Amino acid sequence: MLPAIRYEMPAHKRYPPKFAAIAEAEKEITRFLSDPRGRLAVSYHEAAHALNYKRFGIETKYSGPAVFHDCPTDKFTACYGAVQVRDADYLRLAAEPEKLARVLVSGEVAERVLMGTVSSGGSDGDFSDFLLFAKGQPSHLIWIWKKVRESYLQELTADLEQQREIVHEAARFEEEICGADGSVQ
Repeated sequence: MLPAIRYEMPAHKRYPPKFAAIAEAEKEITRFLSDPRGRLAVSYHEAAHALNYKRFGIETKYSGPAVFHDCPTDKFTACYGAVQVRDADYLRLAAEPEKLARVLVSGEVAERVLMGTVSSGGSDGDFSDFLLFAKGQPSHLIWIWKKVRESYLQELTADLEQQREIVHEAARFEEEICGADGSVQ
């Protein structure tokens, strides 16, 4: 059964015949979320983002898989799940690069600490978003990203309570997005 996938693109992009890139993104989402380890990775990743947003007083909402279309490049990308926040909250956080870096790097760090590895592709978008939205010179932003990633890696590795919190939040994410039986809604 194909997961309920959102399509973030102009309606005409979904008219038949289906773009091969859309079909490929759908297959990628289905493959990744059909694998229990893939679901666990995305759950840890997004739970860490959500908990870090909440630490900065930002309300979050989970969303499931989606296929995005970037109009300027005409590229389609697959998203396995996400944490949504209000644009105004995100832009306010972007004015403080260290805080934005902490939120965005947290998904990768959670995967690394809790699973020993990072799934492919999930963190690339986080880094790109950081460079796009954070205020500052690119070289300084890269330095901030690396500094915050190293600091949070040390913090999370040593903090079993925070790891437990991510695991519990990840279970909530998985149930909300994948359902109680593990099949994607």
